[in-house]
Amino acid sequence: MNIQDILGAFNPLNQLLPEQAEKIKSFIYEKFNYEPKIGILGKTGVGKSSLCNALFGEYVAPISHVESCTREAQEYSIRFGSGNIQLVDLPGIGESRERDIEYKALYSKQLPELDVVLWVLKADDRAFSSDEEFYHNVIKPHLVQGKPFIIVLNQIDKVDPSWDWDRKNCIPGHEQQENIDAKIKFVAQIFGIDSKTVIPVSSAGKYNLITLVETITYAIPKEKKVSFVNAVKDENRSEKSKEEAKRGFFEAWGEGIGELFFGDVGKNSGRIAGSLYDLTIVGQVVNFFAKTLFPWW
Repeated sequence: MNIQDILGAFNPLNQLLPEQAEKIKSFIYEKFNYEPKIGILGKTGVGKSSLCNALFGEYVAPISHVESCTREAQEYSIRFGSGNIQLVDLPGIGESRERDIEYKALYSKQLPELDVVLWVLKADDRAFSSDEEFYHNVIKPHLVQGKPFIIVLNQIDKVDPSWDWDRKNCIPGHEQQENIDAKIKFVAQIFGIDSKTVIPVSSAGKYNLITLVETITYAIPKEKKVSFVNAVKDENRSEKSKEEAKRGFFEAWGEGIGELFFGDVGKNSGRIAGSLYDLTIVGQVVNFFAKTLFPWW
């Protein structure tokens, strides 16, 4: 059963004028089918494709251990129910100076179109000079102010001392964790970002993917949270990310409905009303069909 069927069968908005009810239904349907666009950046060999597969639970990107798989931007569509999420895998820097120059134009074109940017680094690399240079000279100038930018330290299990990694529980040991914390602080400093947006993960060990999902969910614009959370694997979807997705959806929904009927004046009050979705009849109904559509809701 799709959204329109549910709304048709159980619609408390029937006291509104038909055109008003139709506008509300169309708005809800649009928001539940928003397609976020996530950029995956980083140099060759850092595990971008493996990270995508670990997050979304599908074979969404080709993997090669010999050479770069992406010479130009590759887009992958992950379908969930009636919606999609778009992953944009941009070619890795650091293959050669000639290719880096070639890729600058591509990055400059793609970055403004992305909803969130993930920059993947290999955690056990000892130097990030090429990443740092490319970020400051190419990426940063084209990041629209406020656009979510998150650094993912991948393959964290390889950080020295690698023997300290708890293979049974897939977590770092004490000494290894100290070095990971130091690496996070170092990376945040050279990129000039908050250390809270530097997330250590192990795609192979499925370590800390929940934290990465939560970080993306909190960072991404509110109207895009539900689609993102809905696309990730069940095991990567925490209660925090689910609640944040719901909050973002209802705030965006309230803003849209308020603006729809009362213009700019109603936008802010609509956002506040939307955040109190559990206390309103309409909010309860939206919850009803959301649970029907999404088992995690």
